[in-house]
Amino acid sequence: MVGLVLSLYLQQWNADIEHARQRVLMLAEQGASQQADAIARVRETLQTLALIPEVRGDGSSGDCGPPLRRAMAFQPWSTGFAVAAPDGRILCRTGLGSSPVTTVADQDYFMLALATKSFSTSNFRIGRGSGKPLLAAALPLLDEDGTVRAVLLTGLDLKWLGDLTREAAEAPGTTVTLFDAQGTVLAREPGPSALVGGHVADHPVTRAIFQADRGIVERPGFEDRPRIIGFAKLANTGGRIAVGVPRDLVLDEVNGKIMWGIAILAGVVATIVAGVWFLLDVLVLRGLRDLQRSATNLSAGRIDSVSKSAAAGFKTREMGNAAQAIHDMGATLHGFAYKDQLTALGNRRYLEARVRELADLPPGRRPTVATLCIDLDGFKPVNDRHGHHVGDAVLAEVGRRLLNCVRDGDEVIRLGGDEFLVCLALPQADWLTPQEVAARIIASLSAPIRLEQAEIGIGCSIGMALWPVDDTDFDTVLRYADQALYAAKRNGRGQVGLHGRPVPASVDASGGGSA
Repeated sequence: MVGLVLSLYLQQWNADIEHARQRVLMLAEQGASQQADAIARVRETLQTLALIPEVRGDGSSGDCGPPLRRAMAFQPWSTGFAVAAPDGRILCRTGLGSSPVTTVADQDYFMLALATKSFSTSNFRIGRGSGKPLLAAALPLLDEDGTVRAVLLTGLDLKWLGDLTREAAEAPGTTVTLFDAQGTVLAREPGPSALVGGHVADHPVTRAIFQADRGIVERPGFEDRPRIIGFAKLANTGGRIAVGVPRDLVLDEVNGKIMWGIAILAGVVATIVAGVWFLLDVLVLRGLRDLQRSATNLSAGRIDSVSKSAAAGFKTREMGNAAQAIHDMGATLHGFAYKDQLTALGNRRYLEARVRELADLPPGRRPTVATLCIDLDGFKPVNDRHGHHVGDAVLAEVGRRLLNCVRDGDEVIRLGGDEFLVCLALPQADWLTPQEVAARIIASLSAPIRLEQAEIGIGCSIGMALWPVDDTDFDTVLRYADQALYAAKRNGRGQVGLHGRPVPASVDASGGGSA
């Protein structure tokens, strides 16, 4: 029994570590994707500004300043716009002369734009005027004969890094670090850090991160605290983004479960010891005492007492009670291992067991499974404003509503925190039925939750993938659904993201959607 309990919790320990690995890697890849999207927006904006006649002029009259300043109001990502002559002189800028920079002739990205006559970007760098990390971009303005008339310039602020940090902050102790191509720390969130601006290329963590375009590193971080770090390469810059979480914090939850398991195991052992003592008393000691008493009475000639001693026999009801207690304790251990204690839904271990059962079925009998990863929108303020006891009541109600949205035989799993998973068994590959279920879920969870303490309003976003249509490995399909979920979140809350398909613009409560 001790070996069984330890084996169960060792598996849970490994599952939590693997979940943390995949999460930090996913967040790093998400950050790299956001940076690529931001560069695409920079290019589109510069191409649009290049169509303005005042911007396309030679800039000697200074007329390009007003339209550039008007554009700033609609481009919050930009640190400013400027127009430079082919020799690098700044002709006009949005800062109205506040920047000390008067020329960009010595900048690699500017020289690359002149040489290629096309859009170019710098590595992430510390801005000479702002002193903040940014990415500079240049777009040459060409005459009809292909001669460079001027170069349109801008800088990309790291606002997207703050968005990624808020996403990562769900796990305590998570940090997001941005490196340039030479291993200099350009930004570290959350909060300021003495590492920013430091060259750490020789640190073991940095060397490991720059050995591949993406991956996971597990070793002491810059603070000498063991961390699990996911990293990804930033397109067009050669830099890296790394998301790390302390390894000991990842294990806090499973360690708490282990302590509960030990307490339950101690109760089981105490029950067994008490039962064995009781059975020994009934079956052996009491019989020996009766035998001794009978022998004494017989020796004394008190024959009638023999029948009284024989009447004090073994009671089977006491053995039955002990056996029932042990059975109930075993059921408690089973429920603790496979059920979420708050919502009574299946937990991650239960999901792994079900996946193994389906994977063992012959291919002809194996159903298509639609995986719907669900993340609650607006749940964190519930805990902050009303307390965790109200948050627990909301999660329990979410579990009940999810069960009401699915059919008998479908699975509803609580993965942890405010993350849920719905698995729909389908007779064949079908995107429409899961989307209808997703629409019902969004409508159900968007309805107010009325508790004794307050009326709570939340929502949810959903990411969807099909197993084994999208991949034969269930963990990979689950990661696809998780990526589709975060794509839906970026598109707007209350959305359904489909792996390999664009996120619909909206989903209504009746199950319809519009692209």
